[in-house]
Amino acid sequence: MLEIVRQLKKTNPDLKEREIEGVLFILKNNLGYGARSENNSGSSFGLKNNELITLTGLPKETLKIFKSSMSNLLEKSEEYIKLNEEGIRQLSSLDLRPYLWTLVDIGNPELAEKIQQIRQGTLLKEKREFDQFFATYKTTSSKAAVLYEKGMVDGKNIAILGDDDLVSIALGIKYPNFNKITVFDIDDAVLNTIKTLASELGLKNIETVNYDARKDLPHLFEGAYDVVATDPPYTSGGISLFLNRGIQLVNKTSAGRSNDYSGKYIFLFYGNSFKSPEKTLKVQELMLDYGLLIEDKIDKFARYSGAESVGNASSLYVLKLTPFTNNLSVLSKPEIYTFENVKEERFPFVDHYTFKLFKVPKNLLMSKKDLAKSVESFCAAHKLKIVDTKITNFKKSGLSLTFILSTSNLLMHTWLEFSALHIDLITCTPIYNKENMVKTLLKEFSTSSIEARKIE
Repeated sequence: MLEIVRQLKKTNPDLKEREIEGVLFILKNNLGYGARSENNSGSSFGLKNNELITLTGLPKETLKIFKSSMSNLLEKSEEYIKLNEEGIRQLSSLDLRPYLWTLVDIGNPELAEKIQQIRQGTLLKEKREFDQFFATYKTTSSKAAVLYEKGMVDGKNIAILGDDDLVSIALGIKYPNFNKITVFDIDDAVLNTIKTLASELGLKNIETVNYDARKDLPHLFEGAYDVVATDPPYTSGGISLFLNRGIQLVNKTSAGRSNDYSGKYIFLFYGNSFKSPEKTLKVQELMLDYGLLIEDKIDKFARYSGAESVGNASSLYVLKLTPFTNNLSVLSKPEIYTFENVKEERFPFVDHYTFKLFKVPKNLLMSKKDLAKSVESFCAAHKLKIVDTKITNFKKSGLSLTFILSTSNLLMHTWLEFSALHIDLITCTPIYNKENMVKTLLKEFSTSSIEARKIE
């Protein structure tokens, strides 16, 4: 590894070494768009900050830290990034490699050029109140192409939740063999533009619906589509709501089976800063909670202008619906847009785990006394104080044991016929020595087979 990359990694922990090398490669080879920066020696070519953001997909704050970490090699500028003489000297002798900023480059140059001509002929303007950041012309082409390449266009009913990027028009121009496209959008300007363009270009089977996703979905559209594409507000409330609406839109019938979403897809775009990985984790948890399979995730698939906080980029999640998919949520937070300064509501601390134990000795499962003793030993090992206990018998020798703890509760149910038991543990304070809970349970319940899951 190059020494300069090694040193920069120390102050840029969010960046991979190859990403750092890739940025240096861009600076060394001046791969910008020809912007000029002013310095004491006159005009020379340099990169604007937002150009580097667009080239790399790095968030604005990440770039700011990177510039600071190599300030001795850069000319002083808030708006531009340009090597000084020392930077040129050091980098010119290095064999730097370019970095592949996205693993997938899909699309159609002719279609992107056509979209550029169309977009420039419209009066559409980004509306901050709807979290609109227009995608690049190439991205609009790519969004259409990925739907087609995944087999989600020909003969399909397509729903697009929000289409200020004019993906419906791109599909109509290049991939017209869909059954129908319905564009749902809150912005009348977007809908009117799409209607006008579809008419002028002779595009068939594209319809528009004025719809605020915070309102109930009209029954007419429930279960009417094979695939949904959406680029929602990048808040957990926005993602959850649009996923829920997407699930409501798709057809539940698969291979003659009712209530089965198999073979249906949601194409979701989501972007976030490196500094907030917990937000991305929350979004991925939502996908799993809905019973959606992440078939593909393509980092930095889509590019935008004006969204520097997320690197002018978003990732594509290709979500496959399954027989276990459910629409779960009702709108509990009307503030779904980022401009509303949506803050994650703080909830009191919770440690919540579930455990499934298999191959538990049947003599243990049949003994209330031994089960209670095993739980008591587990609680003692992890400093969980039991204040009350209740045991309930069920038919077929099943038992439910409820332990009220000083900090919450532990619930256990047994299945004698399966030699199995389930434990649900929730506490309002951190659990002592939690990393060894599985070992303790294996020991106390005399088994070697367990599944553990952290809920929150």
